[in-house]
Amino acid sequence: MKSISDYKYEELLDRAFVKLAGRKGSGEVFEMPKVSMLVIGGKTIIQNFRDIAQILNRDEELLKRYFMKELNVPGSVNEAGQLELRGKFNATAINQLLERFVQKYVKCSTCGSVHTKLTKKGKVFVLKCEACGAETTFQAF
Repeated sequence: MKSISDYKYEELLDRAFVKLAGRKGSGEVFEMPKVSMLVIGGKTIIQNFRDIAQILNRDEELLKRYFMKELNVPGSVNEAGQLELRGKFNATAINQLLERFVQKYVKCSTCGSVHTKLTKKGKVFVLKCEACGAETTFQAF
């Protein structure tokens, strides 16, 4: 068996690339979902709320709590999977809020992958990346 000093630089580099080959990204591009919403009276209804939660691979309850906390309004998810928020909000504001949610609670801060799992341990969230294995913790809301 050779020691590291017996290998040439190119051989070591080739070995490293072979070992790292299994960690490549899937090559797919993440497309940020856009909110489809209505404002009826004093309510804002996000029509595609359930679809957004599924695309982001996050629990509907977590996403609902995030919107309610950030907008400081009560809300609920109806039987059709739409989020009803009390108050009038424009689509731009809701989409910006969704982008902030994705940056903090979906995308890996190390590699940028959206293939992550979010778990709650006590009073903190742990974001574990399935692509690079990195773990990030932050305060739960």
